[in-house]
Amino acid sequence: EIDTAANGFLRQEGLGDFLLHRTGHGFGLSNHEGPWVAEGSPDVLAENMLISIEPGIYIPGLGGFRHSDTVLVTRDGYECLTHFPTGLDSMTLTGTKTFTRLKGALVRKAVGI
Repeated sequence: EIDTAANGFLRQEGLGDFLLHRTGHGFGLSNHEGPWVAEGSPDVLAENMLISIEPGIYIPGLGGFRHSDTVLVTRDGYECLTHFPTGLDSMTLTGTKTFTRLKGALVRKAVGI
């Protein structure tokens, strides 16, 4: 359901052609492991599982954007463990390092600022 909702939103925004991978995964002993948050996955989320929700888009000739939230599955739903500002300014990278400036330029170009 999570993957369907995330991808549905991105498709609704006209970005469906730029989806390349599942929306999320579990992690514990490894950084990418089940349960897989993906359409068609047989995995079922259960209390105390730790998952990453990280939808992404990748635009040829421009670059990609991916945001990741760490989520704890609780008895009654979930708890988002990522505490990061959500405003556009906070997600637009700035800095003096070349790689940081490049990523910032890609994000600004992708969102039209």
